[in-house]
Amino acid sequence: MLEILNNPTVQAVLGIVVLCVLMAAGFYLVSIFRDYAANDHQGADDMLANLREMHLQGDISEEEFRTIQAKTNLKRDVDSSN
Repeated sequence: MLEILNNPTVQAVLGIVVLCVLMAAGFYLVSIFRDYAANDHQGADDMLANLREMHLQGDISEEEFRTIQAKTNLKRDVDSSN
């Protein structure tokens, strides 16, 4: 049985399998730490409040603020109609 492990092809396949398992485990751990599973997305109201604050601080112009606000309202209208 151990003789088959000396074959370079078998060693390469086992190495790739181990690498894939380690990559999957790493991705899972990173997703836990980054809260991918938590689904912590900002709502439209929070996003508009942040944009309003950015506008008041001068980070975005009046035109940019109104454009984003209009698109957010359109998206909210489409989401509520479904």
